[in-house]
Amino acid sequence: MKSIQRVPVVQQVAENIKEYILSGAVEVGQKLPSEKELCDQMSVGRGTVREAFRILQTSGFVEIKPGRGAFVARTEEQELENIVEWFMQNEVELKDVIEIRTALEPLAIRLTIQRCSDADIAQLARTHEKFMSAIENHDVAAIAKYDEKFHNQIVEKSQNKLLISMNRKVSECAQAFRSKTFLVEQNVKNAIEPHSNIMESISRRDIDQAERYMRSHLDQVLIDLEEMTVQKDS
Repeated sequence: MKSIQRVPVVQQVAENIKEYILSGAVEVGQKLPSEKELCDQMSVGRGTVREAFRILQTSGFVEIKPGRGAFVARTEEQELENIVEWFMQNEVELKDVIEIRTALEPLAIRLTIQRCSDADIAQLARTHEKFMSAIENHDVAAIAKYDEKFHNQIVEKSQNKLLISMNRKVSECAQAFRSKTFLVEQNVKNAIEPHSNIMESISRRDIDQAERYMRSHLDQVLIDLEEMTVQKDS
């Protein structure tokens, strides 16, 4: 028998809002109830609703307009064909991002292992555990969130300010890619072993192995992209 899992309140709120969007009660472009209204309806705090909106924005259901609120971005689950089409349309830009990441992140992990504290490694391990938990729960938005956080934390702990600054821009460009790529089950599976290997090598402070694992991981990300873009022609 499967163990009973407690679903975080934020995830429950996000699912409730998503069900409302999918119910047909709203149209694309329509403004959703305010944070206060949703707080009153679901008896939760504003921070919870705000995080739920962020999750739904990552998965493409909601668009956040600063000062105006949250708006419906789409009202249907994405079919694989639509995901493939998106990869086809953005292939060149996505490859540019992956090429830059392949240059930056192996260097970042080398510097991080040289400079990070045991507390830093423990923080990375916690993020990795949340990533793995999100995979077990089939929570695509959380998978994308903790994938981004894990990679960004590795860069941040390099203590190289220029590298960190460059990575912020690259990470912004990669957000849409993360939200789409983890909708594909095989891409999720392809991230499990690399992340585990990277975390293990950081824990052992094995610089050369960590760099190899990071480079191999990003090579696989590129392969995943290429396999998505050839599906349309096959």
